[in-house]
Amino acid sequence: MLLRKYYYPPVNYHSVWFSEMVLRNLMNNGTKVGSDDVILDIGCGLGNHCFSLLDYAPKEIYGFDISKETIDLLNTFTDKIIFRNIDICKDDISALKNKFTIIFSSDVYEHVEDPQVMLDNIYSMLQTGGKVSITFPNLDDHGHNQLESVNEFTEKLVKSGFKDFEISIVQGLTFPYKVFSKMYIMLQNISDKMYGIKRGANRMPESDEFHEMYAFKKINKIKNKTVLVRFINVCYDIMKKLSRLSSVFTVVKPGESIKNKRILFFARK
Repeated sequence: MLLRKYYYPPVNYHSVWFSEMVLRNLMNNGTKVGSDDVILDIGCGLGNHCFSLLDYAPKEIYGFDISKETIDLLNTFTDKIIFRNIDICKDDISALKNKFTIIFSSDVYEHVEDPQVMLDNIYSMLQTGGKVSITFPNLDDHGHNQLESVNEFTEKLVKSGFKDFEISIVQGLTFPYKVFSKMYIMLQNISDKMYGIKRGANRMPESDEFHEMYAFKKINKIKNKTVLVRFINVCYDIMKKLSRLSSVFTVVKPGESIKNKRILFFARK
């Protein structure tokens, strides 16, 4: 039961930052996760964001990812979250029309085959009045859907049907989160050394080859180390709650370049 409660810790501190960022973005726009919410995380990866959402006790949480291996792994940890092997751009999502009150996505938009289809499907799956909070990097060496201007993204949002939205350009982490990240990296490095796990230099693939990633390999290796999993999660929960007392990101001033920054947007259907 404890392992199902605590799951396993996010391997990369950026996974924590992304989760907290999209949550804070929602709250900054006047929305809190409640017990009636049906939530979807698109491109859930190893499920870190979905498990963070359990803190808020929503009605249902779904996680979609294109990697079957990842979904199979996630389903060995919990039955509190509905994980499905779904490609948001290629699979039929008609049965999910008007299903969700909140949709999240972190670092997926820049990788998908057709970002317009992704946004169209998000709009379709949201209930009337539903909200979406998404973040993705605008880096030349990360993904292929990079933006020269915010207007490129705005045009796609409008084409999908969104009218009420806010777009922010994120510069980086706030000081408390920089401290959090250094502590968390140290904690993860200690567990790496304990179990002889080497961190590779590979970036997130634009495919379903998640099983080749350091994070997947590590989780498979430590998932049965119950004491270690509990310990890191206790540390993670303490640091996460402390960091939630302040903002988790800084934004650039209007008019500054969006290159090598991070896009963060909130929209309401």
